[in-house]
Amino acid sequence: TINSYSTHTEEKSQKIKELKKGSNSHNWNLRYPEAKKFDGMIFWWGSLAGSKVNPGEYTVSLNINGKSENQKFKVLKDPRLNISDEDYQEQTDFINSVNDKVTEAHEAIIEMRKLKDQIKAFQKNHKIEIIDLKISDIDSTLSLIEKELYQTQNKSGQDPLNFPIKLTNKLAHLNSLVQIGDGKPTDQMYTVRDELTSMIDKQLNNYYD
Repeated sequence: TINSYSTHTEEKSQKIKELKKGSNSHNWNLRYPEAKKFDGMIFWWGSLAGSKVNPGEYTVSLNINGKSENQKFKVLKDPRLNISDEDYQEQTDFINSVNDKVTEAHEAIIEMRKLKDQIKAFQKNHKIEIIDLKISDIDSTLSLIEKELYQTQNKSGQDPLNFPIKLTNKLAHLNSLVQIGDGKPTDQMYTVRDELTSMIDKQLNNYYD
């Protein structure tokens, strides 16, 4: 399954709008799911968009009250482009690998923020010096990790002009660049992806440890 949509999901990007009596329509943009975002996130030229699906044959399935109907359809190549199936697949795999890592980092940021809120709430009700010191150390460590992954000073769309972009924005920028065209990624793109992924993994390991 590449993507799914429902009237019941809480995920906005996968939510089908309210159904009305009679005919209803829903448009799929022919892309894989986008990378994870979080509240207040501001990027500079960084895309979370999923890869476009490759040319080929697909099946759409509609499920209503346990009853399913299936229909096959084809995604056609742009006849103006001389791109091989292998090149299409290579770009898809590359973009999905980038988005998987961005998602992992952003999910960690969401977890860290929730954890910081929880320990602060605990601190209010337990005024013990040794606990306060430990909470302060944890909060400081989490903040340092988050600031390496994401530019926390971004509060408006103009802020990336004043504050340097951080790791997940840099990786998302690579997504923007590779999706300018339909060809396979360059060797330099692979090098940059691997370097950024390694740096993100270092921060995530600091968090998980």
